[in-house]
Amino acid sequence: MAFIFVCGSQDFSSRLKGYENVRVNCSNCHNNSVIAIKRRNFFTFCYIPIIPLSYHEELNCTICNARSKISKDQLDQLANQHQMGNMGGGGGGGGPQHGYNPGPQGYYGK
Repeated sequence: MAFIFVCGSQDFSSRLKGYENVRVNCSNCHNNSVIAIKRRNFFTFCYIPIIPLSYHEELNCTICNARSKISKDQLDQLANQHQMGNMGGGGGGGGPQHGYNPGPQGYYGK
């Protein structure tokens, strides 16, 4: 009797708690669709996650799927900027423009 066992690795990601409302502009597609996620990579045996291999906090664009690793300090700064932008304050800083969505590329209008 022969048994076939499948081994591999699988990524599991979810929204990062405490940063659910933070959205920033994507540097790749320029949409306001980047969210904070935690991504965990597991060793799997017969498609069952067994051993966690790595854990990362990342920014992930929900449109183009561009990812970048980010530290907890940087996430806190983004959350503070996001809260300041929602309160109407913040002045004229050089940070990302929250809520700004450029029009479709190639459209010039009249």
